[in-house]
Amino acid sequence: MPYPGQMPFNIRELLIKFAFLVGAVIIIYAVLWMLAELHLIPVIVYALFPQIVLLLIGIFIIYFAYTRKKQFY
Repeated sequence: MPYPGQMPFNIRELLIKFAFLVGAVIIIYAVLWMLAELHLIPVIVYALFPQIVLLLIGIFIIYFAYTRKKQFY
């Protein structure tokens, strides 16, 4: 049981994983933006980025649910 005023370890672990996901998404977005501005990749790849982000978030949720299920069973 955590001390009063402290975050449980489970939430801290989730926040760290989420921070890694957000950081990776920002880096990928910035690289795609630079490549699209330099005309090294088609703009359509840059335009599809929001769908790729949704896919990454979905994979993160499935991974998190799978690891929690595996931990409890």
